[in-house]
Amino acid sequence: MRSLVISGYGVALGFRKGALILRSRKGSATYSLADIDRVVVATSGVSVTSRALRALINSGIDLVVMDSRGFPVGVLYHPYVTRTVDSRRGQYSSFTDGRAVAVVKVIAVSKILNQAGLLRRASRSFGVRLSSDVAELKAYAGEVARVSGGDVRGVRREVMAIEAAAARVYWGAYSSLLPGDLGFRGRDRDSPDPVNTSLNYGYGVLYPECWRALALAGLDPYAGFLHVDRSGKPVLAFDVIEVFRSAGVDYPLLKAFRSGWRPRVEGGLLVREERVEVLRVVGGGLSSKFRVGGVVRDLRSWVRAFATSLAAYLRGEGVLKPLVFRW
Repeated sequence: MRSLVISGYGVALGFRKGALILRSRKGSATYSLADIDRVVVATSGVSVTSRALRALINSGIDLVVMDSRGFPVGVLYHPYVTRTVDSRRGQYSSFTDGRAVAVVKVIAVSKILNQAGLLRRASRSFGVRLSSDVAELKAYAGEVARVSGGDVRGVRREVMAIEAAAARVYWGAYSSLLPGDLGFRGRDRDSPDPVNTSLNYGYGVLYPECWRALALAGLDPYAGFLHVDRSGKPVLAFDVIEVFRSAGVDYPLLKAFRSGWRPRVEGGLLVREERVEVLRVVGGGLSSKFRVGGVVRDLRSWVRAFATSLAAYLRGEGVLKPLVFRW
């Protein structure tokens, strides 16, 4: 996807003669609508005219507004959703008919096995022995698959306990793959170290992909399965992102760190230039091709495919299976 990233202060985005006009103190630049799939506002101090907003909507171009930590505070997209009523009725009723339990387990198994896939790929690419960590993660995925019960709350607690144990293995192995000067001691979203700060921002880049895919599939992004519902939080997007974190963010950033990239952090936040770099790195990850069974798609397409299959399952039209990439 071709993204126009707006990261400077005092910038204005307008529309004139069929093209977007980006104006700043340094001058202006023109962008054809045909060359852009998404506009990302990654800083404050940006204005967007109503003509530009209408042009983006009518052209099917997303507008994503991110906060300083990389979380999307808003996503604007064309409202061409399908089967919304049927999908949402099925989504809500799944909590009383047992299907929500299956969704919880599918998301967790997909997450853990894709983490194992990253470690297996890193082992081959970087010559590091991680076979025991991969085996442990596979065993944890098997534990999740064997969880039984019809109460989604009880199943969720049990699954998340297993997922937490798997996370300790995964992040311990991930740490061993990183250069020591980065100071990464494990996953902590509140840590100001450059790795955790970059991961936070990278996941923020991935959120709009999941959010949009779910909305366009007719699902309610605010009614989750693995994550507990919280007012004003798109917890279903939090659920779905778990499937894609390792392939879309963790691995691309790992390669960047091992290649010598050292992001600058000030006050616990990435500086503006580094945010743009994370957007570039994660954008490359979302464009990477992955195989599932006999089908090869880029990661962005797999996000849409998973959301579509989830909606179909909740409508009673199919079987939901774990989405596990062949790395």
